[in-house]
Amino acid sequence: MGERGHPRRSAPPKPAAPRPIPARAPEAGILGFREVRTVLDKGTQVNGKLSFTAPTRIEGRLRGEVRATDLLEIGVSGVVHGSVWARSLVVAGEIRGRVLGAERVEIQSGAHVHGIIEARTLLVAEGAVLDGDVRMVHEDDVVALDEPARG
Repeated sequence: MGERGHPRRSAPPKPAAPRPIPARAPEAGILGFREVRTVLDKGTQVNGKLSFTAPTRIEGRLRGEVRATDLLEIGVSGVVHGSVWARSLVVAGEIRGRVLGAERVEIQSGAHVHGIIEARTLLVAEGAVLDGDVRMVHEDDVVALDEPARG
């Protein structure tokens, strides 16, 4: 018994610590695993121009232009409508537009690409959809990606 005859109250129970969100293993693909440092998550919608210098994954929706001087992944839920300049591109989602100046493009099973692709190397997995034009370019033709998007 506590003071003045009242029963002692115990401290309220502490809330349980939140459970960590399990990390999702990326689709390694033929390019192999690369640590993605920037993510536009599912539910994100962007209109405009974006530039990235670190490996990046897009799981949301982008309408406009994206430039990546490193690896760019379009995740399973990712949708890009517009122009994509990337040194290395892995598509597991959807692109409608142009892919330009890429050294390597990999279109994974279940992905959809509608438009124009200009790349040195193109890999299309069984089960992928590629509807458009493809132009294989030489090293001299690859666009310099070191400049950020303007506008």
